[in-house]
Amino acid sequence: MDRSLFVLLLSGLFWSSSALSRQYHYINVRMSWPEAQSYCRAKYTDLATVDTMGDVNRLVNIVDAGYSGSVWIGLKRGTQKRWAWSNGENKSSPYSNWASGEPNENLDCVAYRSGFWCDHGCSYGRYFTCYTENNGYILVQSAKSWSDAQSYCRQYYTDLPTIHNSEENKQITKILLPGNYIWIGLFQDSWEWSDKWSRFFRNWAAGQPSQSSGSGDCVGMSRTNAGKWAQYSCDLKYPFICHGWRKYQYQFINESMTWQDAQSYCRARFTDLATADNMSDASLLLNTVDAGYSGSVWIGLHNGTEYRWVWSLGPLSQYSNWNQGEPNGDGECVRSFNGKWYDESCSTVLPFVCFNDSNGFIITETAMTGRDAQSYCRQHHTDLASISSAEQQNLISDQASLWIGLFLDSWEWPERWNLSFRNWAAGQPSQSSGSGDCVGMSTTDSGKWVQYSCDLKHPFICHGDDTLIKKQIVRLEFSCNGECTLNDPTLQTAILNQISEKLKSLGLESDSKINWRKGEGEGEGEDVFHRKITRTASSSDKCNEK
Repeated sequence: MDRSLFVLLLSGLFWSSSALSRQYHYINVRMSWPEAQSYCRAKYTDLATVDTMGDVNRLVNIVDAGYSGSVWIGLKRGTQKRWAWSNGENKSSPYSNWASGEPNENLDCVAYRSGFWCDHGCSYGRYFTCYTENNGYILVQSAKSWSDAQSYCRQYYTDLPTIHNSEENKQITKILLPGNYIWIGLFQDSWEWSDKWSRFFRNWAAGQPSQSSGSGDCVGMSRTNAGKWAQYSCDLKYPFICHGWRKYQYQFINESMTWQDAQSYCRARFTDLATADNMSDASLLLNTVDAGYSGSVWIGLHNGTEYRWVWSLGPLSQYSNWNQGEPNGDGECVRSFNGKWYDESCSTVLPFVCFNDSNGFIITETAMTGRDAQSYCRQHHTDLASISSAEQQNLISDQASLWIGLFLDSWEWPERWNLSFRNWAAGQPSQSSGSGDCVGMSTTDSGKWVQYSCDLKHPFICHGDDTLIKKQIVRLEFSCNGECTLNDPTLQTAILNQISEKLKSLGLESDSKINWRKGEGEGEGEDVFHRKITRTASSSDKCNEK
């Protein structure tokens, strides 16, 4: 696997903001907003940033169809308010047409009256203008709040209008009713993207964001409400969406080594032995292995020295609800009985509680061991139930004993990654001494994990980018009308900076460097761009003679 050093060999470039699309990744693991942000920054670029309605639709489409809750995106409340346009532009244009003394009330939306702008309370019902590429400005004589007007324009036209100059301001004046307040696309905003992306596209649900204190500082998207956004407490736990290319890939190394030697190899050439955080990662691990190989392969999990109570679903939680005197050493799995937790041998057969993203907690009356209950929940739902609050505990309080997802664990990843997802095979890990301190993945048992002696030799899976860097040359063509000055060094630097910033914003560039390649062909000197001559054959060309 090669990291790429991009050296751009360009005979020209026609740049478009939509030329490259962000990569989005739905992570079906529940975390708080800060935990989700840390996860995305560790594995991708950041929590999802959204620029357009097209991006919104892409986010909606990657969320599991059965999930009806909210998912975290990268928007959060900041401290600085800024004026911005509904279509996503920062109000960087020097043009403005505020009425005398405006803005004067620290209100967050802008209405247009008699050719001038006034700050206005966003909840007022006003007529409004929409904009469309084909028909210009359209007056809609239906009183709506600013956010409802925005939604209407996006549904039937393009958006509320953005005004860049006096000519555009005059065009709107021509269609307005004299003396009326009319919504335009300007609004004041204190929300900001986690990755510091400066565009201001917003897609709030009706009544959002709330102005009341304590209404939440982080933003989730609802798949069932057409991708609309709402604010929530950042401590709530939701699935989430990251953006950017995955910072590491899995690489199968078909060479048998001990676990320690495999780890040394991975650390020397990649990042480390493979880490897995969820069932999606577990599937990727299995699919990485060569089709002809049918044994076990080393992954990065190994037995540590510190025991911790962790959840089957992966994320750690500070909430606990042990009965007095518990845990008392009866076992490594946990049952809930009459609203309290008790440690219990994992081999005990009990009913259990699954969690499903669509339906919440589901009690299964069929009695199984703790490990079999986990496998059943993962096959038919999401996982065994994780309980992070008293309110969730109240949903399953019952006289009967039920397995929940908590278990005692001493296994750890070499990177100290603190998620505790496990994918053990039946009967694993064994409690008997000498059963092995290192973990291999079985290619013949759906990628389940088994403990082995670390001295055994298996192929293995690394993660991370290969440290061997591949130089990649990209050739593009450019067409222009009139005089082209593409070999002007100032212009070339500006184009290169624009490309670099765009790549960074899309998570497509980190440590890679891009630069021009000069003088590709013989006699071409030091120029980057070279004119392409197209010849049209005619009947007098000898090449056309029969």
